[in-house]
Amino acid sequence: MDFVHPSFAFVLVDGLIAPRLFASLYRDYAGTIELEGSEDLLEFGCGSGGIAERLAPRLTTGSLTCVDISPPMVRIATRRMAKHDHVKCLTGRIEDLALAGASYDVVVIHNALHDVTEDERASTVETLASLLRPGGRLYFREPTVQPHGLPTGEYHTLMQGAGLREVRSREGRRFPMGPFLEAVFERPG
Repeated sequence: MDFVHPSFAFVLVDGLIAPRLFASLYRDYAGTIELEGSEDLLEFGCGSGGIAERLAPRLTTGSLTCVDISPPMVRIATRRMAKHDHVKCLTGRIEDLALAGASYDVVVIHNALHDVTEDERASTVETLASLLRPGGRLYFREPTVQPHGLPTGEYHTLMQGAGLREVRSREGRRFPMGPFLEAVFERPG
């Protein structure tokens, strides 16, 4: 799948239809993210903003940076987030965006990490870990069945290889994702 130049059908389905059709999936996951409201949060692989749409109102004094590699999806997310002054949407590879290290309290990944190419996955997670402040947390929910997902152990290896410590994790099953791993990792303080 070419996420930089996705097909019109992909943008239509994943960008416009799915966020409405699977709103409860996004709402439920966003509800698991522990926030006080003052955090600086980064969402990696924001797509069209389905999770960001639910997190932005909870950040009363914090900020939200949404990142995705797909220009059409970021355009949709930007429109969706337009009413929130504390949200910015960026297009590009996380490694190329020159974001300040140790500048986020929370990083959120939902159904995106498994789509990063295998040769870039470790460096992507290392970059995300470096963006966390000491004590900052990385939340993710990812599918665990190949070809649309990674085995649970690979996610743990990636996070630990980036120097993150597991806080908690659980496996589950949810339509339309199927089997998934939901986990929280922390950058040691």
